[in-house]
Amino acid sequence: MKKNNADIQRFLDKVYEETSNSGETCDLITFNEFWDRKYGAAETNFDRRSFLNDISVLAASNQISYYQELTSYKRGIAPVVFFFKKIIRKICAFLFLPVVAAQNSVNMSFSRVALHIRNYVNREEILKMQFQKKEMELSGRIEIQQKEIIALNERIDELSGKLENLISGGDNK
Repeated sequence: MKKNNADIQRFLDKVYEETSNSGETCDLITFNEFWDRKYGAAETNFDRRSFLNDISVLAASNQISYYQELTSYKRGIAPVVFFFKKIIRKICAFLFLPVVAAQNSVNMSFSRVALHIRNYVNREEILKMQFQKKEMELSGRIEIQQKEIIALNERIDELSGKLENLISGGDNK
């Protein structure tokens, strides 16, 4: 039997077929359902605050340094340990400096992309707030206009009553 066989779904299909032929029920889930339940991203909700915080941390610490402070906790031979650590650092510098520079370049590019995404998220939030503000302003204006319409309708009713009164020969007010 092969290890890590990719034909899991075929196996499950055969199990379904055999159980349906035998008249019993099979309550196994499909491999895709298992994968979606176990590793699907549907459970994770977008948290805007933590997203923006993560972007800020990424932007602040996207560069790494090849040079690290040398330490030694051996009191008597600390100068000798520092000397050998410096020699090892200088010998290995030609290997690590290009790798660190390339990694810093990749980190900077990724940081820029993340900042663009942050700006997009912020822009969407700002637009949403502007639309909500405009909606509240317009609903206030609609409410004021409805009150004016009610007042005008009352005035029309009052004037039509006076007109009827005038036509019927009532008061001349």
